[in-house]
Amino acid sequence: MSARVESLPIICEIHAPRSSQAAALAEIAAVCARDVGQALIARTLAIGADCVEPSLTLHLPVELAEAQHRVWCLACRLACFCPSARVSVLVRGENTFAPAPPRVSRRRKTA
Repeated sequence: MSARVESLPIICEIHAPRSSQAAALAEIAAVCARDVGQALIARTLAIGADCVEPSLTLHLPVELAEAQHRVWCLACRLACFCPSARVSVLVRGENTFAPAPPRVSRRRKTA
């Protein structure tokens, strides 16, 4: 795996009913990511009554998902240290299924 892929940060979306809970989840996520050696950016997206349960969603490119066990170690650690939160992993594979560029025909015309 290339050094560029290894240095890609994972984005961790946090949803929580209370801001204090969101802050605690962000701190736990940062510590767990540091422990497994994975760059992480925590983003709190929703706080309030519409959040029934706290959740952590790890967003990562397909290159990290297919070649790095650290991502899965991080998800497992978060599930252990945040038992009341739902932990999920969302793999962004949008570039994986991009259409191939059109092929140029190289036939010679005959007279």
